[in-house]
Amino acid sequence: MPVATSPARPTAVQVRLGGRWIAGQELGRRTGAAGADEVLVSHHGHLVWVDEQSVRES
Repeated sequence: MPVATSPARPTAVQVRLGGRWIAGQELGRRTGAAGADEVLVSHHGHLVWVDEQSVRES
């Protein structure tokens, strides 16, 4: 899967998980296997790909 260009510096974002918004940092973007755009988010050292619709800028 191709990964889009990463931001020069991590961008502060909020991620919706279980009905709550938690703080994180955007590290990159890609188009997932199902064709949906995904954002690579870091939260306390944990990395996870999240659907773009569940991410907003802080």
